[in-house]
Amino acid sequence: MKRKVIIFASLLFAVMTALSSVSAQSPTRIQFAKGKSSAVVKGTTGEYGVTYVVRARSGQKIVLDPSPSSKIGIKVETNGRYGQSVLLREESGGHYEVGLEENGDYTIFVGSTTNRPINFTLTVKITKLADI
Repeated sequence: MKRKVIIFASLLFAVMTALSSVSAQSPTRIQFAKGKSSAVVKGTTGEYGVTYVVRARSGQKIVLDPSPSSKIGIKVETNGRYGQSVLLREESGGHYEVGLEENGDYTIFVGSTTNRPINFTLTVKITKLADI
């Protein structure tokens, strides 16, 4: 019985340590230079991916261009008046445009689809919904 308690405690400690390392990463806010509507971020997905936050308004769209166009996935979500919503979830690269219905923060998650860290560049642009 004593051995089972020790094994359980060890497993519990391992799980808590793993969860704290995943949740310890806080999102990085993307800031646009004064007068600019786009920014380029460079990074690595690491083991668990990386999260960015950008503020935008209703009637705008977020335009995303990741590079490389393969081996990384992107997810865009928000926690708006109707709860948490996933607006985009793609596992292949490309050019993405996400129309926005609410003012607020939008979370952009970039992760590896190969289970290995991937270096990437992400261009993030905010434009009017009617702009091309």
